[in-house]
Amino acid sequence: MTIQSIGSASVALYITPADLKEYGLTPAELTLERALELTRAAFQQAGITLDGGIEIEAYPESCGVLVFAHVRPPEQSWFSFRSLEDLAAAARCVTRPCPETALFWWEERWWLSLPGDQRETAAFLSEFGRCESHRPHLDACLSEHGRRVLERDALAGILDFFPV
Repeated sequence: MTIQSIGSASVALYITPADLKEYGLTPAELTLERALELTRAAFQQAGITLDGGIEIEAYPESCGVLVFAHVRPPEQSWFSFRSLEDLAAAARCVTRPCPETALFWWEERWWLSLPGDQRETAAFLSEFGRCESHRPHLDACLSEHGRRVLERDALAGILDFFPV
């Protein structure tokens, strides 16, 4: 399989007939679901981390399959912090606070939600806390078991309590 980047969120993937044969497939037998599995495998082999969903278009021909994949950013990212001091230090570094943030307390940690498209803010937060977006059903766990501390504009709210 050959994978080629087409911008920051899209790739073209060429799957040869030999690649398909390894999976017991021919181009005619390839379904969209199997093409998605092969695309995920190609991303993993190339060392590309997926943060979000994948939309694909597959074009099977006798000479192989051409797949165009577009990675959608996750709808929401989660970060956890050991202490309010760590969270306050992170909030001070964020140049453009995002009003769509919320803060929870759960399992002896502070949990901050952030819209998935806020990559710059996520980079600042990851220096002070842990990215927890890989955890399945985290939204449900926090809404059921966590205690909501700040419902909106949590980074600005933290700065109100912990001024510079």
